[in-house]
Amino acid sequence: MGRIWAVSSGNGGTGKSTIALALAAGAAKNGQNAILLDASGISRSCDLVLGLESIVVLDVLDVLREQAGIESALYPVPHYDHLRFACASLYDHNIAASEFASVVLALNSLCDVLVIDLPTGACGLGQSILRIEDELICVIRPDDASIRAAERLLAQLPTSCRCSLVVNRMSKEKIRRSIHYTHESIQSMLDCPAIACIPEDSSIPIGEKQGRSAIECDGPAWNALDNLVRTLLCGI
Repeated sequence: MGRIWAVSSGNGGTGKSTIALALAAGAAKNGQNAILLDASGISRSCDLVLGLESIVVLDVLDVLREQAGIESALYPVPHYDHLRFACASLYDHNIAASEFASVVLALNSLCDVLVIDLPTGACGLGQSILRIEDELICVIRPDDASIRAAERLLAQLPTSCRCSLVVNRMSKEKIRRSIHYTHESIQSMLDCPAIACIPEDSSIPIGEKQGRSAIECDGPAWNALDNLVRTLLCGI
């Protein structure tokens, strides 16, 4: 049974899917058999970045309806020998948490690392499936709107649920101008540890258009993402 890294966010525009894809690609590049489950439904985007949008036919809903086996809904990702992709349906948003958990359990048995890109604003699916050795990661921008949204998200979690922050799109210039908060301030405000601070990086959207994950970008975010993956892999 592999580890689960469930990636969440309180609001849109935090780079949640970018971080989820980077974690999955990073685990695969480090020799782990990894699966990326895009559970974002109608908002899913990882298949577009990976160039799989015209290849993916079967999804989680097909598995739950017993129209396909779990292996049939897994797609090899080009350029990553150890990474496969699965996704939730674009059209059905009413999958019960218990049904979702059954699919997660099946996927988790097939890999070393299962990365789940959770729907924005939803952590219930994550907390219902995570064990003590798994990770719930909340991706947040260092601004007022994102911090407030993350506060609402974290308030839904039971005190027993372990969650960590990834502060994304940080800018030293905006911190200097008091537009962005430091990660120390964010940790204090949300009473939650930040395990990574990812700098703003213009090479990421350029790379994604070329089918490359953020962990293969050419800018300053690469080192922070690589360190984040290594930190998470230390628990395996």
